[in-house]
Amino acid sequence: MPVKTAVINRAVPGSGKTTISNCIESYLSKKGLSVTLHSTDRYFMTAEGRYAFDISQLYDNHLKNLMDFTESIKEETDVVICDNINLSPWQTESYTRVCRKFGYQIVMVSFSPRNLQDHVRSQQVTPEKPDAHGVPEEVLIRFIEEWKIYTPLLKKSTPIDPTVHKHYFWNELTHEKEESKESCRHFDLDHLIEIQPDTYHFMKRSIGSLVYDYVMNRHPIS
Repeated sequence: MPVKTAVINRAVPGSGKTTISNCIESYLSKKGLSVTLHSTDRYFMTAEGRYAFDISQLYDNHLKNLMDFTESIKEETDVVICDNINLSPWQTESYTRVCRKFGYQIVMVSFSPRNLQDHVRSQQVTPEKPDAHGVPEEVLIRFIEEWKIYTPLLKKSTPIDPTVHKHYFWNELTHEKEESKESCRHFDLDHLIEIQPDTYHFMKRSIGSLVYDYVMNRHPIS
């Protein structure tokens, strides 16, 4: 019997996480498993297939995505994928709490950043890529730094440094993240799959079978 599983991506925009998610969904579906893919980005897509980010809608769209993710879990979907950036623990906690409540194991797929200019090019809107997100370079730099800060917290053995590791919440009135009085926590996960830029193309071919092994309980607990 398959183990109910949530896959949570963690990546700077332009890392290829959506492509990897589609590879997972395609492979597992062919194996007869039910799979749903949830991304807040889809709520910013226009009818013409363009990405139109509006920070005033970010909180509401994240809430919509979480609600859809939760509904898939309540329906006992075999594999539920969260395809957001999830760079720090506070961004994943709403999803992982739902997973724990309903007995889902958590597989986190963490993508190491590429060269900055590769991320910049991936975000440029062109006639060939009308759905590119257009994330500015300065934002990508901030995301890469955030990825570096919180990556050690993927391991429970890493000490939390309160001067470096901060816990935040999203202020829906100011449309900014604000530091919380709560202490930062480690990422909540059962299994970790790490993807490096030089292994990305190999992982496109193998990620489905890796996740399938976890779903079918063919790996020891990480």
